[in-house]
Amino acid sequence: MAWLGGCAAAVPAVSALSAGAAAGEKGYSFWQSGRLYYVDEGTLEEMTRAVRAAIERLELTIRDERESLDDGEVEARSWAIRSDRGHLLRLTLEPLTDAMISVELDTGAFGNRAAAELVAQRIKENLDAVHASAAPGVVRPDQPPPSPAGP
Repeated sequence: MAWLGGCAAAVPAVSALSAGAAAGEKGYSFWQSGRLYYVDEGTLEEMTRAVRAAIERLELTIRDERESLDDGEVEARSWAIRSDRGHLLRLTLEPLTDAMISVELDTGAFGNRAAAELVAQRIKENLDAVHASAAPGVVRPDQPPPSPAGP
């Protein structure tokens, strides 16, 4: 009976681990007081490229761009972004490690959650493209194909 009890006790732990792994695969984000927060994998420079591509793709305007420095290293990078209708969104990237970035999309106290989620989705898609272009064997459109190896 003790063996069965041990197995039964292990089931919730395994289920919790599986749920955590699934959440990690799909990403994790939360909305609080007009802000969308999530963490993604990538360097600050990779994420910056993804953010700039998302801003361009969505035809938004950068009103302000800032960097917070600490001992010469970028501690955070942020943009104030407006749509053609004047809605403002502040987007902030903060490196947690060399390969993990915290992202905050602040739409204000009564902000538009759907707009923040759309911008976040475009950033994630662009980050995937940045990672794919850096993968070995991938030829970007602006690069010539590799020359074949000689005999």
